Amino acid sequence: MICLDSDCIIDFLKGRSEAIDIIDKYKDNLATTELNLFEVYFGIHNKKVLNITEEKSADMLFESLLVLPFDNGCGKESSMIMAKLMKEGKMINQNDVLIAGILKKNNINSFITRNEKHFSNIKGLNVVTY
Repeated sequence: MICLDSDCIIDFLKGRSEAIDIIDKYKDNLATTELNLFEVYFGIHNKKVLNITEEKSADMLFESLLVLPFDNGCGKESSMIMAKLMKEGKMINQNDVLIAGILKKNNINSFITRNEKHFSNIKGLNVVTY
Protein backbone atom coordinates (compact mmCIF):
# COMPACT_ATOMS: atom_id res chain seq x y z
CA MET A 1 0.00 0.00 0.00
CA ILE A 2 1.24 3.48 -0.87
CA CYS A 3 -0.28 6.72 0.44
CA LEU A 4 -0.99 9.92 -1.50
CA ASP A 5 -0.17 13.31 -0.05
CA SER A 6 -2.47 16.29 -0.59
CA ASP A 7 -0.14 17.89 -3.11
CA CYS A 8 -0.31 14.82 -5.37
CA ILE A 9 -4.10 14.67 -5.07
CA ILE A 10 -4.42 18.38 -5.90
CA ASP A 11 -2.06 18.04 -8.86
CA PHE A 12 -4.07 15.04 -10.09
CA LEU A 13 -7.35 16.95 -9.81
CA LYS A 14 -5.76 19.83 -11.76
CA GLY A 15 -4.80 17.40 -14.52
CA ARG A 16 -1.03 17.63 -14.07
CA SER A 17 0.55 14.84 -16.07
CA GLU A 18 3.21 13.93 -13.46
CA ALA A 19 0.55 13.29 -10.82
CA ILE A 20 -1.69 11.42 -13.26
CA ASP A 21 1.24 9.20 -14.27
CA ILE A 22 2.31 8.33 -10.72
CA ILE A 23 -1.25 7.65 -9.60
CA ASP A 24 -1.74 5.43 -12.65
CA LYS A 25 1.49 3.58 -11.82
CA TYR A 26 0.26 2.68 -8.31
CA LYS A 27 -3.51 2.72 -8.99
CA ASP A 28 -4.20 -0.72 -7.52
CA ASN A 29 -2.39 0.00 -4.26
CA LEU A 30 -3.40 3.55 -3.19
CA ALA A 31 -4.59 5.08 0.05
CA THR A 32 -4.67 8.51 1.63
CA THR A 33 -5.48 9.84 5.08
CA GLU A 34 -8.39 11.74 6.56
CA LEU A 35 -6.02 14.68 7.07
CA ASN A 36 -5.16 14.75 3.36
CA LEU A 37 -8.87 14.65 2.59
CA PHE A 38 -9.35 17.63 4.93
CA GLU A 39 -6.54 19.60 3.26
CA VAL A 40 -7.93 19.01 -0.23
CA TYR A 41 -11.53 19.87 0.66
CA PHE A 42 -10.43 22.90 2.66
CA GLY A 43 -8.70 24.22 -0.45
CA ILE A 44 -11.85 23.64 -2.48
CA HIS A 45 -14.20 25.22 0.07
CA ASN A 46 -11.94 28.13 0.98
CA LYS A 47 -12.34 29.80 -2.42
CA LYS A 48 -14.64 32.78 -2.91
CA VAL A 49 -16.83 30.71 -5.21
CA LEU A 50 -17.27 26.98 -4.77
CA ASN A 51 -16.48 25.06 -7.94
CA ILE A 52 -19.00 22.20 -7.88
CA THR A 53 -17.17 20.33 -10.66
CA GLU A 54 -13.95 20.43 -8.66
CA GLU A 55 -15.75 19.20 -5.55
CA LYS A 56 -17.40 16.33 -7.46
CA SER A 57 -14.02 15.32 -8.94
CA ALA A 58 -12.56 15.20 -5.42
CA ASP A 59 -15.58 13.17 -4.24
CA MET A 60 -15.04 10.63 -7.01
CA LEU A 61 -11.33 10.32 -6.31
CA PHE A 62 -11.76 9.89 -2.55
CA GLU A 63 -14.49 7.28 -3.11
CA SER A 64 -11.93 5.23 -5.07
CA LEU A 65 -9.26 5.40 -2.35
CA LEU A 66 -8.84 3.80 1.01
CA VAL A 67 -9.02 6.77 3.40
CA LEU A 68 -7.18 6.01 6.63
CA PRO A 69 -8.65 7.66 9.74
CA PHE A 70 -6.87 9.36 12.61
CA ASP A 71 -8.05 6.81 15.13
CA ASN A 72 -6.92 4.97 18.25
CA GLY A 73 -3.14 4.76 18.32
CA CYS A 74 -2.43 7.51 15.78
CA GLY A 75 -2.02 10.18 18.46
CA LYS A 76 0.66 8.21 20.26
CA GLU A 77 2.53 7.44 17.02
CA SER A 78 2.34 11.10 15.97
CA SER A 79 3.56 12.33 19.34
CA MET A 80 6.61 10.05 19.20
CA ILE A 81 7.44 11.25 15.68
CA MET A 82 7.05 14.91 16.66
CA ALA A 83 9.15 14.55 19.81
CA LYS A 84 11.95 12.82 17.88
CA LEU A 85 11.95 15.49 15.16
CA MET A 86 11.98 18.29 17.75
CA LYS A 87 14.93 16.72 19.56
CA GLU A 88 16.78 16.45 16.24
CA GLY A 89 15.95 20.06 15.32
CA LYS A 90 14.03 18.87 12.25
CA MET A 91 10.55 20.08 13.10
CA ILE A 92 7.91 19.91 10.34
CA ASN A 93 4.30 21.01 9.91
CA GLN A 94 1.98 19.47 12.51
CA ASN A 95 -0.43 18.10 9.87
CA ASP A 96 2.51 16.29 8.26
CA VAL A 97 3.39 14.72 11.61
CA LEU A 98 -0.22 13.60 12.09
CA ILE A 99 -0.25 12.10 8.58
CA ALA A 100 3.01 10.27 9.35
CA GLY A 101 1.45 8.93 12.57
CA ILE A 102 -1.50 7.54 10.62
CA LEU A 103 0.88 5.88 8.15
CA LYS A 104 3.06 4.38 10.87
CA LYS A 105 0.06 3.11 12.84
CA ASN A 106 -1.28 1.44 9.68
CA ASN A 107 2.11 -0.04 8.69
CA ILE A 108 2.30 1.96 5.47
CA ASN A 109 5.88 2.89 4.67
CA SER A 110 5.60 4.56 1.24
CA PHE A 111 4.28 8.05 0.59
CA ILE A 112 3.86 9.92 -2.71
CA THR A 113 4.56 13.64 -2.27
CA ARG A 114 6.40 16.63 -3.69
CA ASN A 115 7.23 17.58 -0.09
CA GLU A 116 10.32 15.41 0.15
CA LYS A 117 12.05 17.87 2.51
CA HIS A 118 9.59 17.32 5.36
CA PHE A 119 8.76 13.66 4.97
CA SER A 120 12.33 12.45 4.35
CA ASN A 121 13.09 13.33 7.99
CA ILE A 122 10.73 10.61 9.19
CA LYS A 123 12.56 7.34 9.76
CA GLY A 124 11.09 4.30 8.05
CA LEU A 125 9.08 6.33 5.52
CA ASN A 126 9.96 5.80 1.86
CA VAL A 127 9.24 9.08 0.07
CA VAL A 128 8.27 8.72 -3.58
CA THR A 129 8.48 11.98 -5.51
CA TYR A 130 7.16 12.85 -8.93
